[in-house]
Amino acid sequence: MGKSGWLLLGVLMGGMAEAASLDIELLDQQGKPLADAVVWVEPGPGQPSTAHVVMDQQKRQFSPYILPVQVGTTVSFPNSDPINHHVYSFSPAKRFELRLHQQNAAPQELRFDQPGLVTLGCNIHDWMLGFILVLDSPWFAQTDAKGRARLAFDTAAGQTLHLWHPRLSDASAALSRALPNASQLTWQLDAPLKRDPRPKTPTMRPQGKGGYTP
Repeated sequence: MGKSGWLLLGVLMGGMAEAASLDIELLDQQGKPLADAVVWVEPGPGQPSTAHVVMDQQKRQFSPYILPVQVGTTVSFPNSDPINHHVYSFSPAKRFELRLHQQNAAPQELRFDQPGLVTLGCNIHDWMLGFILVLDSPWFAQTDAKGRARLAFDTAAGQTLHLWHPRLSDASAALSRALPNASQLTWQLDAPLKRDPRPKTPTMRPQGKGGYTP
């Protein structure tokens, strides 16, 4: 191989991404595991996603409660309940209304092309609450019931680790810290969390005399 060939190979090798992973344990202020938190590394490569994911309606709740996606992802909204739903969002990242008929109807789809937090509600069932967090990065993960997550990312990515959860004191903003130079991280929050906004047992809303909305 000539000199120019070796130079070209060096440039290509230097630009190749190297995969890494970080095992995260997330704890609240009292040292208890925090589930459903989203962690991610930014900035991403700037290419929108072509993924398709699902935000279902099950037992009069959004399922999942929190759905992280990359910009460009298409979200399908099926209705697995035997009742109608009227899903809406007034969030700047995505404003919409979807009338979802009873189960077995064809699901409706939306493409989420702007980063930001999208808060979901239902005009029929006031207690229903869900979130779609649209990220400008493909490198994200979500903590499990033990507060643990494995985050895979590109070492050529930014060096900032972000965290979001709806019970943070400022739910409209994420926490940030430098990406550690290690394969494991225990992250304990400093501030107390807000109360979980979801009711423990969904209730029925009165619908005039002698009737209730299911």
